[in-house]
Amino acid sequence: MNWKKNIYDDLTGCSTLCDAFATECSGAANIEELYRSIILSLDCADVCRQLAILYVRGSENTQLMAKVCIDVCAKCAQEVNQFDSAACRQVYAMCQQAILSCVLLSNMADQPDTVPAYRQHTPSSMFYGIDLRETLYN
Repeated sequence: MNWKKNIYDDLTGCSTLCDAFATECSGAANIEELYRSIILSLDCADVCRQLAILYVRGSENTQLMAKVCIDVCAKCAQEVNQFDSAACRQVYAMCQQAILSCVLLSNMADQPDTVPAYRQHTPSSMFYGIDLRETLYN
C-alpha cells in the first residue's frame, strides 16, 4: 500500500513544484525566453493534479489520464532541461519521477490488488440483516 501513497506524493509534488516554477519564471526579466517553459510547467501541474484526483477517487479514467500525463511531463522535463539552474534541475527530476509513477498507473490493470472498490463483489452475507428485517416486518 505504501507504493500507492508514493504515487500520489509524486504527482502532487510535481504539480506543486511546476506551479511554483511557473510563478517564479513569470517574474523573471527574460520572460519571453521562458514563455514555453511557463506554459508547459502550468500544463504539467494541472495534468498531474488532475491525475492525482482521479487516482484517489478510483476513477476508471486514471489509466487514460496517466498516459496523457506521461507525454505532458516529458515535454515539460525536456523544455526545462535546456536551462541551467537549480530550479530547472528540480523540475526536471520531479517530472521524471512523476513519469515513473504514471507508468505504474498506466500498467495497473496487470496488478491484481488494484481492482476499484465499485467493481469488487459484495458478499451476500452483508445483506443477511436486511433480508431478516424485511422478513420480520412484512
